[in-house]
Amino acid sequence: MQSKLFNMNLHFKNNKLNLFFKNKFICIVMLAALVTFSIFLLHKTTARNEYAYIKAAADSLIKSDKPFRFIGASAVNLVFYDDWNLDIDKAIRTAKENNISVLRLYLDWGWSKDEDFDKIIDAASRHGIYVILVLTDCCCSSDYSSLKKYFEVHAPFCNVENRQSTDAFKRRIKKIIERRNSVNGKVYRNDSTILAWEIANELEYWHFAESDVQKWIDEIATYVKSLDKNHLLTIGINTNIFNYINGNVLYKIFNAAALDFFSFHFYPSVDMVNTGNAMLPKDEICRQIDFIARKFLSLGKPVIMGEFGFSNSMILNPGGKSGRDNMNFYNLTFEKYMNAAFSAGCSGVMFWGWGVPEEKNVPMWWSQESHSTADERFCAFLKKYKFPDK
Repeated sequence: MQSKLFNMNLHFKNNKLNLFFKNKFICIVMLAALVTFSIFLLHKTTARNEYAYIKAAADSLIKSDKPFRFIGASAVNLVFYDDWNLDIDKAIRTAKENNISVLRLYLDWGWSKDEDFDKIIDAASRHGIYVILVLTDCCCSSDYSSLKKYFEVHAPFCNVENRQSTDAFKRRIKKIIERRNSVNGKVYRNDSTILAWEIANELEYWHFAESDVQKWIDEIATYVKSLDKNHLLTIGINTNIFNYINGNVLYKIFNAAALDFFSFHFYPSVDMVNTGNAMLPKDEICRQIDFIARKFLSLGKPVIMGEFGFSNSMILNPGGKSGRDNMNFYNLTFEKYMNAAFSAGCSGVMFWGWGVPEEKNVPMWWSQESHSTADERFCAFLKKYKFPDK
């Protein structure tokens, strides 16, 4: 009898022990699942926050109901990286590591293919960087023997007086906005990695009647909005023609209702800055930046300095990026430009341009213009830069 009771007690203890381990295993599995799910939710929430669609208020860009200010860079040459065996992912990753939040690309630049942009946009999405996509490049007619040659060879979508040109541009726009990314499957107009569409880089408005330019901007901007209601819309504005800056013509031309913010480009010529060692640019340059920014802001929309640098970078940049004194001048100049823009109320600034150190080895003009992690002092400047008060 005692043996039977002992066996029953042992069996009960074994069952209890088995139940304990079984329940413990279930708890561990449930806890692991909970942790995994929480990480998934955190990742999804982070991704949503990282890539909330950027909106526009009266004087600021807005991200998740808060003002969005950023340092950005043009990176138009990323589309050539495959041809020169350069690392797109590295360029975008290191941009993020150096306080760059937005990269800007020309969609019809050089011999690029749509698939090139799929890769770039996907890489930007993975590394937490927004992109501004420029729908066509209209700079620079001075590089061609005649306007006819310019419009035929380089800028077929930029002739605002030509109906066939405008219709062809609209067909191209529709193809881009409705494109499905071949890498990640996202349709461009539904991809919040894209901060904004830029109708054109530096439309050469001075070749045409003001009314024709206004009609063209309004037609193209309205058409883009009809296809995509998710993204902001802007245009890259050349402000280096000073007789336009000081009057009202420039601001009147580009004050289209369908544009969500203004993006002006500023390249003071070399003779406007003191290029001596460790010297600062003349205050007049910063006053011009302040004037342009405030003039556009007075139209009731946000403003960014969408390109900036030196107008003769092929001469100045190599000198600026060699030697401590020259690099100090270079960084101090950029800091003054950026401070002037942000203090005036700009939401962002975008220098020219960003790449990888290996760009210096390619036989093309951009090797003299792009910054990279090779410019250690410049990168240190970017990392420690603090936005000034408006």
